[in-house]
Amino acid sequence: MSIQTPDDADEPFTTALEAALLAAADDDHVMGNRLCDWTGVAPTVEEDVAISNVAQDELGHAEHLYAEVAKLRDATAQELAYEREPEAYRNARLLEAPFEEWADTIVRHYCYDVADSIRLEALANGEYEPITGLLEKILAEEAYHLEHGEVWIETLANDEEGQARLQAALEANWADALAVFEFDGDEPVEGVYGSSLAEQREAFIDEVVPTFEAAGLAVPELEAPAEASGREGVHTADLEDLLAETRTVYEQGVDVDA
Repeated sequence: MSIQTPDDADEPFTTALEAALLAAADDDHVMGNRLCDWTGVAPTVEEDVAISNVAQDELGHAEHLYAEVAKLRDATAQELAYEREPEAYRNARLLEAPFEEWADTIVRHYCYDVADSIRLEALANGEYEPITGLLEKILAEEAYHLEHGEVWIETLANDEEGQARLQAALEANWADALAVFEFDGDEPVEGVYGSSLAEQREAFIDEVVPTFEAAGLAVPELEAPAEASGREGVHTADLEDLLAETRTVYEQGVDVDA
């Protein structure tokens, strides 16, 4: 079965699809802005360009995904990106804290991009046809992000200090990484994703654990996050600060992309 237009879907499907797309858009919006923390101060000149490109990609993905959500509700992409209260955002808490330390950034960047790719592929394999082309384009760019993260994990793990920093970051972020696969409300209705959230989380674990173990890291023994997640609108003060910063130009009346 495939759904060709929003009018072909019933209300439960549309509501669940909107929640899934909004979570993905919010994740990319926060991730893109957080990665901008490293623009101009990355470890090397080449990396400064690379991380800035990844940030730009994520912000572009957010813009397109917000536009798809806007087609399902009475709002514009800019309103969705800049005019909601923090508790209305459904981004994962994994992305909220500032990217102040490089190994921590790399662990969160790698975990998120693996999770994001699995989730987007599940959406592409769902029943809603209008987003298929967009998701294929985004997934092609995410392949570069994944390679970028993997290379840096291997690089940092080559010396004792880098490996210790990666281990500390993995332990600090593992629960929030698993929470990327939580959902706003009950399990999404059948057909929104091509695979269940549990299957997506399992695919994530199957991909990231061998990478971390090959780098000499020990993955924490934790099957599920303990705290309420950003998918439920429970956020840290870091998100409020970030959103206030991202709104500065928008609130001056300048036409900015989502």
